[in-house]
Amino acid sequence: MEFSRRDIIQALCNEYKHLFKDAYDPAVDLSFEEYQSEMEAKTLEELIKETSTDNEFYTIDDFMKRYG
Repeated sequence: MEFSRRDIIQALCNEYKHLFKDAYDPAVDLSFEEYQSEMEAKTLEELIKETSTDNEFYTIDDFMKRYG
């Protein structure tokens, strides 16, 4: 399945919200807006790398089903 750059950015932002909903520390962690801006500045290849997916164990399809 193919995903747009915008879809991947949204999924990464959803993951960020999920991961930091209970553990966000403003002294160390980026704000949601800062994180989103950083993701928007990345290329598609960089965004895919940011998902920490591979072709065997945790695919981009798996990531998108979870956070997309």
